[in-house]
Amino acid sequence: MTPPRQLNPLEVAGIARDMTWAAHPDELATVILQAAVDSGLLRLGMCYRLDQTSDCLRPLTCVPENASALPELDMDELDNPLVYSLVSGHPCEVERITDMVGMGSAFERLREHFMPGDGAWILPLRDTNQHAFAVLALLGAPLTLHALRQSALWQALLQIHERLFSGLQQNQGDAVRARSADAVLAQAHTRTRERAARLLAAEFVGVSPAVRELRSDMLGMTDSNLAILVTGETGAGKDHAAWLIHQAGSRQGKFVPVNCAAIPKDLIEAELFGSERGAFTGASQARAGLVAEADGGTLFLDEIGDMPLELQGRLLRVLNEKRYRPVGATQERYSDFRLICATHQPLLQRIAEGSFREDLYFRIRQQCLHVPALRERPEDIPVLAEHVLLQYNRERQRHIPGISPEALRMLQMHPLPGNVRELRNLVLVAAERTERGKAIAPQALRELRPPAPRTPPLPATSTMPLHDLWDTNDLPGALAAFECHLISERLRQANGSRALAAQSLGIPKRTLARRCQRWNIFQEDSAP
Repeated sequence: MTPPRQLNPLEVAGIARDMTWAAHPDELATVILQAAVDSGLLRLGMCYRLDQTSDCLRPLTCVPENASALPELDMDELDNPLVYSLVSGHPCEVERITDMVGMGSAFERLREHFMPGDGAWILPLRDTNQHAFAVLALLGAPLTLHALRQSALWQALLQIHERLFSGLQQNQGDAVRARSADAVLAQAHTRTRERAARLLAAEFVGVSPAVRELRSDMLGMTDSNLAILVTGETGAGKDHAAWLIHQAGSRQGKFVPVNCAAIPKDLIEAELFGSERGAFTGASQARAGLVAEADGGTLFLDEIGDMPLELQGRLLRVLNEKRYRPVGATQERYSDFRLICATHQPLLQRIAEGSFREDLYFRIRQQCLHVPALRERPEDIPVLAEHVLLQYNRERQRHIPGISPEALRMLQMHPLPGNVRELRNLVLVAAERTERGKAIAPQALRELRPPAPRTPPLPATSTMPLHDLWDTNDLPGALAAFECHLISERLRQANGSRALAAQSLGIPKRTLARRCQRWNIFQEDSAP
């Protein structure tokens, strides 16, 4: 073994510099152990650290050997001097460590790295709370270890090492905890998103590509704080979409719906912002208002296009500043809500007419969601009808097993101008007319059987001049008569092929089928 030598000031500065620059605990321990070995004070230096479960000591570094060759030390083997030093929190000196026997199986494996005559000085490494979490095991000749213990310089270096080691350990622990917290948050976000996706799939029913895309868009909006403008025809499900976006999101407050078209203009301001007692005739007590009720939740303004122009400016300020003033109040109040608006009206046209503010329009349409009409997704009609029937059976304790194929075809061919709302009403009425245990038949959908056109029958010929209809005083009847005649003639020319007739008219075959049912045009479909 190289005789111990004194370190010069430059070497001491280099050791201090390298310890300060060490980014990880194993790098730091290697610096101090390598310096002690190079100076001849040690033959072997090891660093063990308590694992996260506190069940064992794991080798962190070893100089000049490889730490991967060292065994883990079971914390139950209290006779092991390394375990004892960590548990007691005190240094442990061993004159001849090779003479120690019966210390446990892990210590026996560790003995393979000792040399005859080796002594050991084992130092616990403590954190800022003086809790030991690692140990340094310094092995060498007893005399050199004694010199190491007596050296003020090495005592100072070891103290610096312990302080730096504690800081790196804390930083590493903070990083691990941060990663763990991030992982927990990521898992929670994944679970929340999966729950939201399941809710949307179960409650916004449909199998069409349009509905699948709509659900995907809704899922992306659930945790957004941006305002949403939902557009679509009456009865398409705009209010249901808004409610689902709120339910699938993380906001814990209420979903507060407001129909701007249903509240009188002279009361809508008080309904939204609340009022103080005596603010107007009939205000016998103070009211909080719907904006206050939506704090922490979602405010849904349905039929936003019908909001009075003078109130639109106040709403814009609330959206920008999240502050409002109740009618008759002198102090402003705060409300943090997410806004969802809906309309079936062409807001751009209302802006051009001067009845809707352009700045409010751009503020409420930070995100847009269009709910397609049911006629644009007829493949959703069967699943929607079955969903309505399932709810009906649950609520009414009825057993209507389903809807017959003929009845479903009638529903699909009907234009359904009222969209989902109309479909729901048709199915509920048909279910009431159906006997328990029987499927809904076409007879239960008698509302879908329109009366025959009131126009006189037309000759089955294409030679009828158009000017015969010009003298009419019934424009709807003339248009219906012309449509009926044109479809009949095209079907005759196509030998009854609806596909060819629809192609010649530039309309889908399904649309042609609905027109045929409307005008009671029944011809054999003799071609594909």
